[in-house]
Amino acid sequence: MPAHKIFTPFEINNLKLINRFVRSATFDNMAEGGMVTDRQVKLYKKLGSSDIGLIITHGIFPSKNGQAAEGQIGAHIDATIPSLQKLTDAVHENGGKIAAQLLHGGSLCREEISGSPALGPSETISERTGREVKEISEDEIYGLIEDYGQAARRLIEADFDAIQLHGAHGWFLSAFLSPATNQRKDIWGGSAENRLRLVKMIYKKIRKIAGSDFPVFIKLGLKDYHPEGKSLSEGLYTAKILETIGMDAIEVSEGIESEPKHHIRKDAIHPYYLDECREARSELSLPLILVGGMRYLDDMQAVLDANIADAVSMCRPFINDPAIVQKFERGISDYSECISCRKCTDAMKTRKLRCVLTE
Repeated sequence: MPAHKIFTPFEINNLKLINRFVRSATFDNMAEGGMVTDRQVKLYKKLGSSDIGLIITHGIFPSKNGQAAEGQIGAHIDATIPSLQKLTDAVHENGGKIAAQLLHGGSLCREEISGSPALGPSETISERTGREVKEISEDEIYGLIEDYGQAARRLIEADFDAIQLHGAHGWFLSAFLSPATNQRKDIWGGSAENRLRLVKMIYKKIRKIAGSDFPVFIKLGLKDYHPEGKSLSEGLYTAKILETIGMDAIEVSEGIESEPKHHIRKDAIHPYYLDECREARSELSLPLILVGGMRYLDDMQAVLDANIADAVSMCRPFINDPAIVQKFERGISDYSECISCRKCTDAMKTRKLRCVLTE
């Protein structure tokens, strides 16, 4: 086995992981009616037998009004628990660990799928969809906090090993965190601390249900790539507050983006959030997971050796080859053959997760 730190054990709260590879949340669009399908079970069974430290599901919607796609998995009603259990069983039977990502689609939802108008912190026209976005009322906010809590309860009952909140890429929580999309004048908007209030209250609700030993972490956009968005310094301020209240780890990514799919950068074969993560490391003590552009084992190891991050996270390389970690371990390869062409993201629309290079 190669003598790399990346192959050493890693912990998030009390969750012990065999190595420092994380399969970042990857949308597969293969659910039916919010329920897990046999195709998804097959996918996760393969991932669970591939020596990946932690596998993160695609974004699971906590309430029906947050469903962003037909093929998205739900945790919005108790009837989803047996469905969700299929995923954890598929991973656990081969010794893997699996985290559930909770994602409300917010302004990117469509009424024909979610059954409700698209919701956001403020009334606007979505830059991504061109559709009207309804400002969520305060009563609806409190209802959504409860929805997140009940979704977390269902995920825990379905034996997930951890829960990750999605607070990046312009989805609902990310939209609340950004001045580009949150123009509220009440306690949920204005200052950076007010814009963080929703994430804090959702976290506290989940923590109360999950207990102190259960891993709860967040994918956080530290910086917006939008001319009216938040700066890195503001993103670090919010991250420090989350660390103070007990968030267990942060997967470092980006927030609101003016260019669609900017977080899934085309042709990127080297890490591209290094500066953000380096700054985060200088101000934070909690575990950091770095995503984006991880293709070469040397790059991954350099990130860990420099103590920029504690683990590395990949999405597209696992679409290209779910067994890439085992190839790294055995010295068969030291890089992913993923070329970041982004064609897999187009293939997702056909409700089949695949790499077009390996078909």
